Amino acid sequence: TQDVVVTDNVNPLITCAADVTVNVDAGACFATVTLTDPTTSDDCGILSVTNDAPATYPVGTTTVTWTVTDNNNNTATCTQDVVVTDNVNPLITCAADVAVNVDANQCYATITLTDPTTSDNCGILSVTNDAPATYPVGITTVTWTVTDNNNNTATCTQDVVVTDNVNPLITCAADVTVNVDAGACFATVTLTDPTTSDDCGILSVTNDAPATYPVGTTTVTWTVTDGSDNTATCT
Repeated sequence: TQDVVVTDNVNPLITCAADVTVNVDAGACFATVTLTDPTTSDDCGILSVTNDAPATYPVGTTTVTWTVTDNNNNTATCTQDVVVTDNVNPLITCAADVAVNVDANQCYATITLTDPTTSDNCGILSVTNDAPATYPVGITTVTWTVTDNNNNTATCTQDVVVTDNVNPLITCAADVTVNVDAGACFATVTLTDPTTSDDCGILSVTNDAPATYPVGTTTVTWTVTDGSDNTATCT
């Protein structure tokens, strides 16, 4: 007798399908993907085609290895990438607008803002704002920015309204006693301005003084107005 032993030493052929690019599933931080089988062939027939694909694919690139085995246990492999992109912006809702008065003896307010409400399926990386150290009188709009772990962003705005509710200060000069002008029954008087101050600045100082003063007592009322239209008077 004479034995002829024939060995299949030829690996099968395998060609993976094209790489896959998808976005995350709705409401999730992964993608569910059905892959296309690779193209395979072997002169002695295919026994199996398997892969190491996960059930779901995280954000980023997952390399799937396909393995083909022929009927004589020869194998060959190819790889296929699954690229998952997080294309969903995070959610952000700013806290309510803030209304405050100026700090004591200042023309600004110091405020600690409440953080906005944020969420994202893939997690939050940072929450920032462009808030100043102090807030001037008027409306300052603060923009909050949330960034998720895949660098998607969203913004919201919050207004800080600062009111100058402090009246200015005014102190009149001393009362004036004079005689009538020569040949007249009145006096012409140049009054000394009152002393005024305000943390936010003085807009105007006015009075109701007449051009000339008759015999007797004339009460002059001085009015100071600051930049926020708060007023104070003295006589």
